[in-house]
Amino acid sequence: MAPQLVVRRRLLRVQRVIGEQTKTKTVQATVTLPVQAIKVFEVQATLKRTKCEIKRDGVFIQGIIHKQVFYVDQGDLVRHVAEDVPFHFFVDVDGAETGMTCQAHTKIVSVDWTLSADGREVVQDVAVQAFVKITEVEQMEVVVDVTNTDLVVTRELLRVESVVGEDTVRESITNTITLPMNAIKIFDVKASIRDLTTTIKEDVVTIKGIIHKQIFFVDEGNLVRHVPEEVPFAITVDIPGATKDMEAFVDADVIVDEFKLKHTPGRELRQTMIVEAFIKVVEPLQIQVVTNVTGPNIIVERRLLKVDHVVTEDTKRESIDSEVCLPMQALKIFSVMARLEDVTAEVKKDSVIVRGNIHKQVFFVDMGNLLRHHSEDVPFRMVLDTPGSVPDMSVHVRANIIGDVEYTLKDGHMHHDHHHDKTCPPPPPGPGGQVLSQAVIVEVFVKVTEPVQLNVVVDVREEAVPAPAPPPIAECPSMRFHVVQPGESLWSIAQRYGVSMEALMAANPTLKHPELLYPGQKVCIPTKVIGQG
Repeated sequence: MAPQLVVRRRLLRVQRVIGEQTKTKTVQATVTLPVQAIKVFEVQATLKRTKCEIKRDGVFIQGIIHKQVFYVDQGDLVRHVAEDVPFHFFVDVDGAETGMTCQAHTKIVSVDWTLSADGREVVQDVAVQAFVKITEVEQMEVVVDVTNTDLVVTRELLRVESVVGEDTVRESITNTITLPMNAIKIFDVKASIRDLTTTIKEDVVTIKGIIHKQIFFVDEGNLVRHVPEEVPFAITVDIPGATKDMEAFVDADVIVDEFKLKHTPGRELRQTMIVEAFIKVVEPLQIQVVTNVTGPNIIVERRLLKVDHVVTEDTKRESIDSEVCLPMQALKIFSVMARLEDVTAEVKKDSVIVRGNIHKQVFFVDMGNLLRHHSEDVPFRMVLDTPGSVPDMSVHVRANIIGDVEYTLKDGHMHHDHHHDKTCPPPPPGPGGQVLSQAVIVEVFVKVTEPVQLNVVVDVREEAVPAPAPPPIAECPSMRFHVVQPGESLWSIAQRYGVSMEALMAANPTLKHPELLYPGQKVCIPTKVIGQG
């Protein structure tokens, strides 16, 4: 008896990759300055409210380029003006359909600017790059084992992320801050999210973080002042099926919806922010899937599975230290703000190299009690261990600054490094300093994947065995056939051909029940008996 076929199945809910594409577009804009400038000190650009909308065979990317233009006026004071420029463009992705999921990673590649001859207009060219990946959650039952059989079974190890659930939430947060002095106007409020953490409990994900704000206001002496503020927040999201041993991926952004002084001039500033977060909970799976079964009398059904196979992942934290020579003596440091720019990851054999730039803005009080601004870019490079990775694989990188920038104002010379001769002039006697020492803790997470297309077995079953055919009617090499007619019996046939019942039964051994004859049945007649007659 053949061994019984036993098939084990498992339900997979994975992100099936439809396609991915990268596109860069240059967005041009002109900002009119409120006063004449002798030069543009710096133009900083960030992206906010970036959204992707899936159309047929492509993705519509839209968002806002938030720019801060720092310029020097005719009195040699550094001034600031902010500008928001909307942008949109279409990225072709074959196979995209509405209802699928879009993952978009946008970044600013470069910012170029030109000051007009009259010093009142700044023309800027901002290159925006978007990488989009289109996926859809596919639910399929795959065969993970076939046992108790002599069949040949082919298996392959698959490391994927099973999607448990996902959701997008928006929450409005309102708070009031007391400014250090009276303001006649709020110039700009910038907000970003820091120290984002997620906690998964049964069916619930809690997101916690800090909204870091930069408030620029005009005081009663018409000087632009700056105040930093941090507002903690917590958002709870229902994800049925989530458990604490799973992983949560969160993409969060904050929008400054409204800000207003309670009185003008005044110190009470009321602000409303909207936190938007996309949460996806996944369960890492490492399973053997059956890719083929061969053998007699079986039927195998297979389906193409196109997913990202997770090769390895790693997380690393590192303190990036730097020193900067301020353009003049500083009485004290008001604040140092930092953000990561141009973060890229390169896959090597068994490692990933992450490079990027820490863009810092230093606000300091000079010896005349004026608030000044200085920017600094610090490149960084981190190497993460990723056993099994090779250069042609894909990598997902997530980088964050952990905590605040640690800084110390010194009055001495800067250290010399081999890239630049970083020296400051000898400090004058008295308080203050010109050398700023800083430390930023950067956390980097990388995940290395490779796209796989597997024909996985979704069903195995035994072929239906046909019912045994009735025994063939015996051939009569020395006899002849008689075709039974309606109303005939074996006795009447024996009488017709003049043979005994015993001889007729011996010539038809398959005739077990002689009384059960039916029209059209063939009966063998012994011919030699006929010849004797």
